[in-house]
Amino acid sequence: MKLPSRFGKYEILKEIGAGATGKVYLARDTFSNRELAVKMFDQATLADPEFNEKRLEQFITEISLAGELAHPHIVSILEASITDDAGYVAMEYVPGGNLVRYTHPGSLLLISNILQIIFKCCGALDYAYRQGIIHRDIKPENLMLVTGTEVKIADFGSSIFYQAQVTQKLVVGTPSYMSFEQLSGHRLTHASDMYSLGVVAYQLLTGVLPFRAKNIIELFDAIDKSIPAPPSSHRAEITPTLDKIIMRMIAKNPQERYASWADLALEIAEIGRFSSLQQPITDSEKFTMLREKSEFHGFPDPYLWELIRKCSWNRVPARTLILKEDEEGQSMFILAAGSLKVTKNGRLLNVIKPGEHFGEMAYVQRGTPRQATVESLSDSIVAEISFDGLDNLTHGCQLRISKILLNAMTDRVVLSGNRISRMCV
Repeated sequence: MKLPSRFGKYEILKEIGAGATGKVYLARDTFSNRELAVKMFDQATLADPEFNEKRLEQFITEISLAGELAHPHIVSILEASITDDAGYVAMEYVPGGNLVRYTHPGSLLLISNILQIIFKCCGALDYAYRQGIIHRDIKPENLMLVTGTEVKIADFGSSIFYQAQVTQKLVVGTPSYMSFEQLSGHRLTHASDMYSLGVVAYQLLTGVLPFRAKNIIELFDAIDKSIPAPPSSHRAEITPTLDKIIMRMIAKNPQERYASWADLALEIAEIGRFSSLQQPITDSEKFTMLREKSEFHGFPDPYLWELIRKCSWNRVPARTLILKEDEEGQSMFILAAGSLKVTKNGRLLNVIKPGEHFGEMAYVQRGTPRQATVESLSDSIVAEISFDGLDNLTHGCQLRISKILLNAMTDRVVLSGNRISRMCV
């Protein structure tokens, strides 16, 4: 079929994907001169009698909600339109392609990288679920890889087009990722997306699907009744703990899966932790360490990820000098794990606990030297953010950082007042 040269204000550059309901093109917005992806739905899909007025209304509602999602691991929806004979969704373009190429035995990713990808998907799907959205079509084609382990989930809302087609028109590929409750038309919760992500994880780890069959009827029966082999039976370095996590994600009974995305993400982070000071700090470690600290409870996930990426993260051995009084300061620090001591003129002033920050006075009062010396008491993890990095955070993230600093300074003033009053008694 000849490639269309233009679609409304979008100049079509090339085809970059195709699925059961339409094709995806790389396009240029002639108004903003921005490259983006445009998914055009097939006319046959729009003309299908199963796609009735109710489904059209449901699609418009869900795509509108999805368009409001703002998360670093979700593809942004920029515009959508649908009529009787034409329909499209314009979205953020992710040049790295999807995860399909890593689902074959000869091209598998490192297990540690897979864990990071699944962890980030958990956070994105949890965020969407808290906004009232269930994806319903998690599969490798809809997981876009930016670079490294930076993943973005695409195609929120589009599954409505083919919910009614599952048993008749779809190839085995897509139902392979669907839970039995979804295939049976039951009411769905986050547990259905969790099942689908579990199947994706199984395939990324092993290069095979947990349920395979010659036709769609046999596939449905296998999903309903068969117990798949654990992933370690296909890849020896997979641990029993990871086996347990994946098998729980794809449990047949939704009640036997994880009660929340947070529960699942925590277990993934735990098995991905590194104990050696020489090993890198994974993104899941960074996120988990900050998220569990009370100082960051008010941070939405996108702002927390923004802060994480602006920071330089380091493992610090015990008895390491981090700051020295009277030196010029160009950055602020957050203690993610371990413990630090604060001294001035050799006298102990304070002990810093995980989640607390230090070095901010040189930021609040630019040009002033460090007021104290900071040294690690134990093996620690410290996040450092430059003053330029703080200035370049988005407005919303800056406001939350400012609130943390204001609360900390207020606490210190109160503490100093209490100490002075006790000295005067």
